[in-house]
Amino acid sequence: MRIFSSISLPLLPLLFSPVVSAIGVPDAPHLVTQGQSEIRTQPDMATLSVSVTALQEESRTAKEEVDTKVAALFSSLAGLGIGKEDIDSGNVITRPDYRYPGNGAAPELRGYLAERQISVRLHDLDVLSQALNKILEQGIQNIQQISYGLQNEEEVRRQARQEAIAEARSLAEELAAGFGRALDDVYAIEYQPQGPVLPRPMGMMAKAASAESLDATYVQNEIQFHDSVQVVFTLK
Repeated sequence: MRIFSSISLPLLPLLFSPVVSAIGVPDAPHLVTQGQSEIRTQPDMATLSVSVTALQEESRTAKEEVDTKVAALFSSLAGLGIGKEDIDSGNVITRPDYRYPGNGAAPELRGYLAERQISVRLHDLDVLSQALNKILEQGIQNIQQISYGLQNEEEVRRQARQEAIAEARSLAEELAAGFGRALDDVYAIEYQPQGPVLPRPMGMMAKAASAESLDATYVQNEIQFHDSVQVVFTLK
């Protein structure tokens, strides 16, 4: 945890620094402190982004194939305790799919492509590998991304904020006592919320993954929560 601080007391020159200039100070004896906190924790949930596609001669047939795959996926994931409330499935998009021979030749219609984007939220990382296998078993070959997160994110945010506040006050009390003074009132507070630093999403093409790799342990990086608060105290 890093702390940046500056002080201003009678007969002492004001220390000009980014901390001081960023927040208003009184025309009286005062002290400015900044508390910073950092919490590192392991993710406990993941979101799978999946693209379900089908290519057929007719758009209606392609749509029906995609819908069938999605329905089968819902049923298969239910066996892992993953309910419909944890699955977001977008509308079907259909479009003609062309092959471009090149050399100035006209595009050739290959058929009609239907596609649905699916997001699956896992609240138990122990079933991640099994969920990936279930997706592949339904003939879904494009698992685009695995994003990790934290279920109690707001609670950890509050903890980081309280630690930053406590650090700013603790340092202020220590500095004031060191100069034979005591804290009086809080003159100003400057606070800017900071979002968590999430692990980099894991991208993968399921059709290129072997059975061994799907059963392997997936490494989840830490999620970092940072917070910072600047406080101006008047002195007694």
